[in-house]
Amino acid sequence: MKKKLLLAVDGSPCSTQALEYIAALFADQPEVSFHVLHCTSIGSSVRPEAEDPENSLLPTDHRLDRHQAIGLLHLKKAENQLTALGVVASRITSSTIPNATGVAASLKGYAEKHLVDSIVVARRGIGVVGEMLLGSVSAELFRKCRKIPLWIIDGEVTTKRFFVPVDGSVNSLMAVDHLAHIFAGRNDIAFLFFHTRSLLSSRVQCVPEDFYDRWGKEWCDTHLQGKNCLFTGPIQLLLDAGIDKEMIHTLPEPTALEESSSIIGNARKHKCGTIVIGRRREGMAKGIFGSISSRTVMQTQNMALWIIG
Repeated sequence: MKKKLLLAVDGSPCSTQALEYIAALFADQPEVSFHVLHCTSIGSSVRPEAEDPENSLLPTDHRLDRHQAIGLLHLKKAENQLTALGVVASRITSSTIPNATGVAASLKGYAEKHLVDSIVVARRGIGVVGEMLLGSVSAELFRKCRKIPLWIIDGEVTTKRFFVPVDGSVNSLMAVDHLAHIFAGRNDIAFLFFHTRSLLSSRVQCVPEDFYDRWGKEWCDTHLQGKNCLFTGPIQLLLDAGIDKEMIHTLPEPTALEESSSIIGNARKHKCGTIVIGRRREGMAKGIFGSISSRTVMQTQNMALWIIG
C-alpha cells in the first residue's frame, strides 16, 4: 500500500537529522513517497501549488523574491540529502507554501488537504523551559493536529527499536494500527510493548465492545479478552500486517509515581529510539493518555516521538 510522508524542512541541522532518521527507515521502501515542504515567510511572492503540475499553465519563469529563493534552496538541499541517503528521486516531490497563519497551521492545512500519512517535523531541542516560554512548531502542531499522525524528531536517532506504550484504550490501539500500516510486511523493525500504571491506579480491564466500530466484533472478541488483553490485541494487529512475531516483544509491567517519566526512562533503558503513543480524541473525557501524552512530548529529548490522535 502506498504511503506518503510530509517532511517539513527549514535548512537547520535539526531538519537534517530528521531527514536522516526518515531515510534510515524508508529509503529502501519503494511504496513510501516523500513530499518536502517549506513554509515561506508571509509577504513573499510564493508561487501557488498547481493541482496538476505536469499540465499547469502557471508561469515557470516568474521573478523570485529573497524569501522564495531561500525556501527553494532549502527544498533543493533536502532533496539532495534524501537522494544521497538512498531515496530514489522519483519518490520525492517538493513545494513551498506561505505561512500567513503560522507555520504549524500551514503544515496542518496542507497535510489535511493532501491526505498524507504523517507530518514529520524536527524539534530544535531548546529544552522544556524554553519551549514552554517560547513555543515551537512541534508544540503547536501537537496542540492542533489530530487528524494526521505527527512524528517529532529530536536529535540524532539511529536505532530501529520502537517503544509502544499501551493501556487498553481505543487511542492506544489506533497508534498500533498506524504502526501496522506504516511497517506492513517488514521484519527489520523491533516493537517493544509496554504498560505502566501509577501506584494509586487500578489494573486496566479491556472492553471489547469499545473497539467493535473499528475492528469488528469477531476480531475484538477474539483478541481483546483475557488477562493479557493489553498486549494480545496490539500484537495481533502487527501480525495481521505481516510483521514477524520475533520482532515483537512485551516488557514487564512496573508501577511508577509518574507514567510519562516511566515511559521515557524504560524506552531509554531498552535502547529504543522512537516512542509511539496514542492520545484521546478531542472532546473525549480525560483518560490515562490524555495528560501522559502531553507530558511525554515535553520531556522527550534526543528521541523520536510519534503521536496518533
